[in-house]
Amino acid sequence: MYKILILSILFITCSNSVMMQEGNFVKEKKELIKLKSELDEFYKIKEDEYKRNKNELLSLDKSIQSKLDLIDETKKSNQKILDEITLKISSKAMTMYGKMKLKIVKNILEEKIKAGQINEVFDIITRLKTKRVMNLLKKFDTKTSTELMDMLKNHKQKEGK
Repeated sequence: MYKILILSILFITCSNSVMMQEGNFVKEKKELIKLKSELDEFYKIKEDEYKRNKNELLSLDKSIQSKLDLIDETKKSNQKILDEITLKISSKAMTMYGKMKLKIVKNILEEKIKAGQINEVFDIITRLKTKRVMNLLKKFDTKTSTELMDMLKNHKQKEGK
């Protein structure tokens, strides 16, 4: 009897301890399920925020791109107008250089060369008539004439290519 009593107490204690462990597992399982649902909700909120932010950024990108395109179009239009104005001014200047006395044109061009604007002088010379250019080159000193002739030769070779 005594053994039965001890065995029954031992059995009750073991079964009670198993129930406590099962209760702890159930409690932990419920906490994990609750934590998982909270995390799922948190991630869903963050994903929605991400999608909204992404859409806003895409919208901003499109807006910026359309404004850049407009700026490029305006720039091209303005450059075209500027080129037309420069061409008109240049053609008027060429007309004036063509009508001036050679000595005056030579003096003007020499001043430009002294100021380091030999490329501008070259540009002017390429637009004048060949006979006028030859007469001008005769009036320059040998060094300047040689340099301008070399530039003309290189320009003709580039045009030929």
